Amino acid sequence: MNRRKIVLICAICWTAFIVIGLTIPGKSYPDSSLLDFDKAIHAGLFFILSLLWLFALAHDRLTRALTITAILIVFSFATEWYQEMLPFGRMGDVLDAVADTAGALAGFAAWALYIVFRLEPPV
Repeated sequence: MNRRKIVLICAICWTAFIVIGLTIPGKSYPDSSLLDFDKAIHAGLFFILSLLWLFALAHDRLTRALTITAILIVFSFATEWYQEMLPFGRMGDVLDAVADTAGALAGFAAWALYIVFRLEPPV
């Protein structure tokens, strides 16, 4: 299996992990000091999500990368709306979507820097 397929499978699994995580009722999560860093966790999840989808599908194409990033931004707001619609113990938060968006944009920036400055692999 080539690297792009592996990264695509990882992107799909990471997306599923995020959707499953936000579907679990909030009271099911244990009390933890990690939850004090809620926005950083959101940004980190979407940073990884962005990198996975960009490396899986964008190749070196800026237009495709911008489209993927825009889809992830819409996804970040859609996940908060989805949580608001759930009938049990979950609430959407616009600031979570903003943190998700920041993570997706940071992932795009990291991808772009990699594409611009990457070294050619040795022959």
